Amino acid sequence: MLLNKKSTEVLKTLLIFIKSRIIPHSLYVVASLALGYYLVDNVSLGDLKPIMSTLQNIAAAVFTLAGIWIAYSYPQAIAAYTSPSSVSVIATDETKRIENLVLIVLTSAFVISSLLLINMIYLLFYKSISDLNSLYILRLLGISSVFYLVFLQLKAIFIVMITNVSFVNELHHKKTEKDANDDL
Repeated sequence: MLLNKKSTEVLKTLLIFIKSRIIPHSLYVVASLALGYYLVDNVSLGDLKPIMSTLQNIAAAVFTLAGIWIAYSYPQAIAAYTSPSSVSVIATDETKRIENLVLIVLTSAFVISSLLLINMIYLLFYKSISDLNSLYILRLLGISSVFYLVFLQLKAIFIVMITNVSFVNELHHKKTEKDANDDL
């Protein structure tokens, strides 16, 4: 056998990471660049201000909501690992939920930070560039960056929605389980 067990596990983990993270982000980048290329002649960076403002507000709201969920879920997850007999929460479910929520917080923080950088770069460089080629590239990158951030934030919103639905389903399942046990 060419690979030992540990190497095989590392390779599997790497492939899962590529499949779950790199491929979707590559698609987001390609779609963003395509949209930027298509719109660069018709859209100014000023036209993107309402989108950027909305994106900032949504990212801040998602950041806050996910932070609240983490504050709620973290003690339960820790309790599930330290005292599984006294807690009726499945540790792996809580771990996955917290992992998703932390990724959402990081995504929203990245979106907010990127918007700040885009605004700063626009202020510092856009008005001072006289080379039309450089201006075109800067506009293309600016428009593409905003679309990329929109894709990231939309994904974060969908994950929050899925996490909330999953949580409600768990509550209903636990209630049904409790009602069934009470009837016995």
